[in-house]
Amino acid sequence: MKKNVFILSFFLALGLVTLGQTNDAFVGSCVNNAGADAKYLKDFRIQLGKATVQGDLRFKANMSLWKSTKYRFTMCNAEDSRGKLILNVRDEANKIVVSSFDQNTGKTYTYIDFTCNKSGIYQLTYDFVNEPQGSGLGVVSVVK
Repeated sequence: MKKNVFILSFFLALGLVTLGQTNDAFVGSCVNNAGADAKYLKDFRIQLGKATVQGDLRFKANMSLWKSTKYRFTMCNAEDSRGKLILNVRDEANKIVVSSFDQNTGKTYTYIDFTCNKSGIYQLTYDFVNEPQGSGLGVVSVVK
């Protein structure tokens, strides 16, 4: 009887571990792009149609960031995406604290590092350069 309970518990635990893992190659590839020194925290799947009005970045999510912690934000474009995924991180005062797009040079970075100076809720806003339609993935990691 004990043997049966042990075997049943083992398979139940194995099923739960397997359920928590993703088979999505795109997510795995993007997480690997963050680097060996980064520990995965969260990902955001972005899929946007063509923008009708120019303005703020369209995909918005809030995330709690902690003081004295170094974060890495990695942006990956899906193969069918027409534009490059960009990110702005705004603090509680709605001020951009870091961006993956340099408006002066037009350069887009595939990842950016940010050392948080103040704990709080930050708004992550994603879009595509020049606001075309597209899909991609934003990955948030902690740098060791």
